Amino acid sequence: MVPLSEAWQSGANAWTPDQRRAFANDLGLNVGLEAVTDNVNQSKGDRDPAVWMPPLADVSCQYATDWVMVKYRWTLTVDSAEKSALDNILTGSCGSTVVTAPAKAASTVSSAGFDRISGPDRYSTAVAISGQYQSGVPVVYVATGTNYPDALSAAPAAAMQDGPLLLTMPTSLPGNVRNEIVRLAPALIVVVGGEAAISPAVYAQLASLAPQIRRDSGADRYATSRVINQRAFPAGATSAFIATGNNFPDALSAAAAAGSSQRPVILVNGTATNVDPATRTLLTTLGVRSVTIAGGTAVVSPQIETALRVTLTVTRLAGADRYTTSSAINRGSFATSPTVYFAVGTGFADALAGAALAGRDNAALYVVPGTCVPDYVVADLKALGTTKRVLLGGVGALSDRVGLLGSCAAPPVVVPPAPPTTPANPGDTKNCGDFSTWSAAQAWFNTYFPYYGDVARLDFDNDLVACESLPGAP
Repeated sequence: MVPLSEAWQSGANAWTPDQRRAFANDLGLNVGLEAVTDNVNQSKGDRDPAVWMPPLADVSCQYATDWVMVKYRWTLTVDSAEKSALDNILTGSCGSTVVTAPAKAASTVSSAGFDRISGPDRYSTAVAISGQYQSGVPVVYVATGTNYPDALSAAPAAAMQDGPLLLTMPTSLPGNVRNEIVRLAPALIVVVGGEAAISPAVYAQLASLAPQIRRDSGADRYATSRVINQRAFPAGATSAFIATGNNFPDALSAAAAAGSSQRPVILVNGTATNVDPATRTLLTTLGVRSVTIAGGTAVVSPQIETALRVTLTVTRLAGADRYTTSSAINRGSFATSPTVYFAVGTGFADALAGAALAGRDNAALYVVPGTCVPDYVVADLKALGTTKRVLLGGVGALSDRVGLLGSCAAPPVVVPPAPPTTPANPGDTKNCGDFSTWSAAQAWFNTYFPYYGDVARLDFDNDLVACESLPGAP
């Protein structure tokens, strides 16, 4: 629809090669490519609507509409002549046809060797991440954007089924989220969490957007996790991650690793002293033979590990904090990761949708501080053969310094020298004869002159050289 040369002149010249390649092969918008005769294609060339329109007048409205939709999707500009021509067409005999704005495809912005996928808020960021999926996905998972537990198990479940995870407000469905689901055209929508998390009204809106919909929920976050995993893994899983449901960082890193290896993330009450019967039943039902605990003993107790070891092979991947644990999980789960995703470790929203995408792409996801990258993560990237870094969220969550791998190591502390102490006034207590050499006399003079002047009258000609009669004087 929009020729490559026209796209270049409209903003694609600032894109990365990957973005230009994605534009040239965009199948996510059904009006982006049109089959026409060779003669018509040659006639059009690289011209915009100010210079060329289809020879059949009755398709002019549709052509102009499709042109605008492609340019909107890829955030391409229009020049004044092009805009005037489009205005004349669309405000003429075209009527008032309502169209749905397509999802923004050029939401991945590259800068200095790294990419960023973001939006103005958590819901828009999830939509931007979802824009990496083609239309016709098998499933879309929808979770609340105001809390994390339900989505921690949903992210790897979505990744395993090659579907995205989107966020919604509990009582209203954002318009851009609705539009993205329409674009994705999923066969199934899975609403994660109970009615307090996503209201019946939002569920009803979602139900109109797909042939099938279901709600995966339980009495609490742990029961919801079990329902999600039992339904997402009908054929079972020989291995699983165990993570605490009381906090999010460890489970987020585990979600990407689990999604890449088609393993569930099962949430437990990490402070408990045993494995609850319902979780034991789920592990048995899925056919799990080995588990990986995400996090240290402070988040998943030693008693839980001991109880799991009775019947299962257990590995614990942990560090001293959320960042070293993220590193441990990724080093223990990936031999290589050409692409690595980064999410801020102090917030959950961006990483929820990102974990589903990272899992789909078989890529590691690191939670890091908002302004730097620990040196051990940089070492991990080298070991993993990472060539592409993708930041999830805006600069308010992750600064560009993260993309540039700016170190978290504290700069050396420079202690300024202590200011010199003022010496006591010696008075007129010295004569040149009191010194054996000129250098000794000059040192004494230099010590007191800045504070009291030539108090001992050693500089006879006021040239700042004391006792010039002594041996060694200049």
